[in-house]
Amino acid sequence: MLKKMPTCLALLPILILVCQLALLTLAEKARAFERAPRKPAVVLAAFGTTEVEAVGSILNIRDKVRAAFPDYDVHLAFTSNIIRSVWHERAGDAAFKKANPSVPREIYEIKNALTVLAGIQETGARLVLVQSLHVTDGEEYADLAKLVAALGGYETMKPVLKPFPWICVGAPALGLKDGQPAYLDRAVRALAGLAGQAKASGSALVLMGHGNEHLTQKVFSRLQDALRRAYGPDVYLGTVEAAPGAEEISRAVAGKPDGPKKALLAPLMIVAGDHARNDMAGDEEDSWASIFKAAGIEVETRLQGLGSNDSWADIYVEHLQALAPSVLARQAEDDK
Repeated sequence: MLKKMPTCLALLPILILVCQLALLTLAEKARAFERAPRKPAVVLAAFGTTEVEAVGSILNIRDKVRAAFPDYDVHLAFTSNIIRSVWHERAGDAAFKKANPSVPREIYEIKNALTVLAGIQETGARLVLVQSLHVTDGEEYADLAKLVAALGGYETMKPVLKPFPWICVGAPALGLKDGQPAYLDRAVRALAGLAGQAKASGSALVLMGHGNEHLTQKVFSRLQDALRRAYGPDVYLGTVEAAPGAEEISRAVAGKPDGPKKALLAPLMIVAGDHARNDMAGDEEDSWASIFKAAGIEVETRLQGLGSNDSWADIYVEHLQALAPSVLARQAEDDK
């Protein structure tokens, strides 16, 4: 044993050198991991839907974004906890999956925006564009914007280790602060098909938005004004959770002596989900369709979400295209 000790001591400098080299290699790999260019990402954040037929509206937007941003990883996120839990439960239902082959795997595994962003960051810091798929800057958008701001503002002792150095959120379809003129005008153009369909059938066009009890609703009245300037006075915009509602609008339509006696009801929502199928087009006496019929107005309903309208889906692509240059510029400046 004593004879072996000198040999071990002689090897000690070599062992130390090997350890030092290993640590240097690890450090070099860590620096490369921190700064290596990585594929940028887009996260499309929607409220979500449990309606199988409505999922296609969200997938249509996703496909358009993928086509416009071929060099980006494109991810979906649902902000509704309840909707995500429904899809996670369905993931274990073999009969449901067999009956609905059009639903892709990513919907069954859908995550919230924070979880999606954490998964993206796990591979190293990279540029991330988060695009809201909401119509207005209501509660869902406000929470998403706060999340992105918090992640982007998270600082580390070493700047190179900052998890989200290049992240930004895109505005909802109608913009911020009660709608912005350019965004409102773009939305008006996207709704030209619906307006033409209503005019061809001699119907008033009635759009049902979601609305919000806590935030201003001026954006809806401003969009209604813009639609009327473009397509005539027989365009009405109401909401499920705020004013004006179906009763007020049906009275306005029925009260016009020379106005149309028919109404085309359509959702001003990304998907034609539960609100559209039940609150708008349902058979219950408190649905919009029933209220309009009770007022003596003939009703036609259109169960198609805005996401299935290619022109509306392009709005989100355009928002991302406007957002990307500023974030890319920040990344380029940091990488100098």
